[in-house]
Amino acid sequence: MRRVRRTALVAAAAVSAASGALLLGGGGGAGLALAATGPQPAPWDGVNPFQCVLQQAGTGATVPHPEADPFCIEYDKTHQNVDQLGMVDFLSKEPARTALAVPKCFYFQSDHWRSSVVQSNGATEIYQWDGHYFFNKATGEGGAWVTNFNINGHTGDPTSLPGFPPQWGPDFGPGTGGFILTDDVQTDPACVMQAQSHPAATYAAPGANGQPTALGTAPSFACTQAIGGVGARNLGPIELGVSEPQVRQALGPPQRIRAGFLHYCEQGAGKYLIGFLPGTRLARTSGAVMVLTTNAGYETGGVGRAVAAGVFHRRFPRARFLLRQARTRVFALRAGSPVIVGLRRGRVRFLAVYDRRAISTRARLARTLRRAGR
Repeated sequence: MRRVRRTALVAAAAVSAASGALLLGGGGGAGLALAATGPQPAPWDGVNPFQCVLQQAGTGATVPHPEADPFCIEYDKTHQNVDQLGMVDFLSKEPARTALAVPKCFYFQSDHWRSSVVQSNGATEIYQWDGHYFFNKATGEGGAWVTNFNINGHTGDPTSLPGFPPQWGPDFGPGTGGFILTDDVQTDPACVMQAQSHPAATYAAPGANGQPTALGTAPSFACTQAIGGVGARNLGPIELGVSEPQVRQALGPPQRIRAGFLHYCEQGAGKYLIGFLPGTRLARTSGAVMVLTTNAGYETGGVGRAVAAGVFHRRFPRARFLLRQARTRVFALRAGSPVIVGLRRGRVRFLAVYDRRAISTRARLARTLRRAGR
């Protein structure tokens, strides 16, 4: 049994979207490798860049319209078990899935991975994630995005896997991340002609901030906005405990993903960050564990960014010192409060609310703030 578990873990690392040489489509689904060296990546939020119908293949390898191009497909790969020989069945179908993808000019794949020793016993789960992948032979672009990345029931950080290319690191964090590489998929003149005659199939190039402007992508959360107040379970429009897909649905794609934090509003009015906790089973159910902002539009009791430290202490005389992070001193509004304030050089630098159940010690709070860059 231990040998099976070790083998499966190696397989998960090899086919995950965080390995050194990524096969688009996961496990050979598209059969086109993205090398670990070459063009620098740009972040990708996993949004389908093509106008197409997402065909459902389930656990198989057949769809109603295999001739479609753009070709968009979704697989269920959640039955990679040992007790029912699901892993054998999964591997036997991968060549047919690859054959569907290779001749296409424009390809997008969504899939859902789960491996376990016993299919019906969640305690035997080995790995799990959801992935999106694409390539465009007219532009030479390809990309991969992964979320809910889990190893042995723990949120995993793809950047910790052996051989993970360091240049991809800024676009990944605990449980999630994605990137696009340009000029790394071999172009095909016939695909260039097809894109010219059918513009809807053409992928929209990444915008000035490095994010794709793909068809159907929701606009990212505007930096000038300050929506909602500050409470024990929320800071602005996001509440603690919400999932990453819920955040994306509410705010659109983040401007970057780093160390488990979705970063919004990095220019202008200030940052707005939503953090997820790596490395514990709790992370699978707790969702967002911290929301942090440097936007002066958010205030609690008349205290927000740039307010003088003296004003903060007068407004919150029972503020409790928690820790020092470099030159920043971090206070709770009062003993036991989940709302914290960072003071530096006599001014408020940030406000945050955090899940005190998930981040239960000052040491964990300090590590989470380091991941946020505070």
